[in-house]
Amino acid sequence: MRNRALAFGAIGLVGVLTLAGCGRSDEEPETGGNGGDAATVDDAAATGEITVWAMGEEGENLGDFADAFVEENPDASVTVTSIPWADVMTKYQTAVAAGTVPDAIMIGSSLLPSMVAAGGLAQVPDDLVDDDAFNETALESTEVEGTAYAVPWYVETRVMYYRTDLAEEAGVQAPTSWEELTAFGEAMTQNGADYGIQLPMGDAEDSTQVILPFYAQAGGDVLNDDGTAYEWDEAALTEALDYYASFFIDGLAPMSGYGDAQTAAFADGSNPSFISGPWMVGVLGDQESPEWVEQNVGTAPVPAGADGNDSYLGGGHLGVFADAENADGAWKLIRWLSEPETQQSWFETVNALPAVTSALESEPFTSDPRLTVLNEQLDDTVAPPSVPSWNEMSAFIETEAEKVANGSSAAESASAIVAEAESLGTGW
Repeated sequence: MRNRALAFGAIGLVGVLTLAGCGRSDEEPETGGNGGDAATVDDAAATGEITVWAMGEEGENLGDFADAFVEENPDASVTVTSIPWADVMTKYQTAVAAGTVPDAIMIGSSLLPSMVAAGGLAQVPDDLVDDDAFNETALESTEVEGTAYAVPWYVETRVMYYRTDLAEEAGVQAPTSWEELTAFGEAMTQNGADYGIQLPMGDAEDSTQVILPFYAQAGGDVLNDDGTAYEWDEAALTEALDYYASFFIDGLAPMSGYGDAQTAAFADGSNPSFISGPWMVGVLGDQESPEWVEQNVGTAPVPAGADGNDSYLGGGHLGVFADAENADGAWKLIRWLSEPETQQSWFETVNALPAVTSALESEPFTSDPRLTVLNEQLDDTVAPPSVPSWNEMSAFIETEAEKVANGSSAAESASAIVAEAESLGTGW
């Protein structure tokens, strides 16, 4: 297994901080307010109102989904406020400063370091959940200096989607290496497709979600061994940028990126492959039909570079505020959401991949070939470094990658990225 979080290291809450490895802290939590009372969470039923902030599709569906929790805990209620992703950090900082926080909050994995740096989160109580039950990389991304500030809720990894019918016509199979992926794209265009593969372009489509895996596949890490600074491997970065750009330069991927016509281009065969997450099975089924997906869509692990086939791992966590009025109820809700059966039901609701690995050992993950591949890919994942400056760093990388895709030097862009990293620092 090669679950990596791009060189997570030990974090000190004073001075330079970076993410640590698995395992809960042996020290007593030092949170303030009622959140600190959650250091021990018993097995009694939850009571009182539990207020939660959540974003996106999760925010829209969690309220109704939690009705099952209320049935098991009839003296409790769950009130979910849906917040736009673009507003969450501003609302978080304002609420913490004003002392007007809810009990619990959904945390995008890339936002956790900024939230920890801003203060306000309670530490996860000892023995609330079984650490070993979770995807290793996801668990690592919830921790600071060995102390967890959130519980993994769901994970997102990417696999390759391709038109099996068109691949058969072109005489190719799912690619397993960089060289085979290029050949696959060429075969598709020779068979009449406009392009061979769709890849994201620029900040709007978060192109680092494929560039970082390419970089890891080339053997690179982002942070140094103790996680205190960026330490880009310039040669591996150059190789990753060159490879990413080659698809655009050679006309195998559109310069527009995914664009608004991503699924339409896939369905009409003009662009018959892309890299994305498990939700696309449902998206394509809704657009065409489940029968069309069954007959024409295949998935495969992402092709490997010289150092493996890491795919991007993102996802969402759940945390409790240090000043929560009902921390006990909030932690019990989070514990319930971490149960394998609950995680399976949540996937059926929003196609969010379970963070609890045993939840992947049942239907539909064991029978649908478009989903069983996720179990294989989850063994080889890479997450972005959980440091506050990553959003700025990734935006810079996306700009440089777009330059290379337009014909600029990959080596010069790699050098510029290294210099930008030295200027930014980790942000702690």
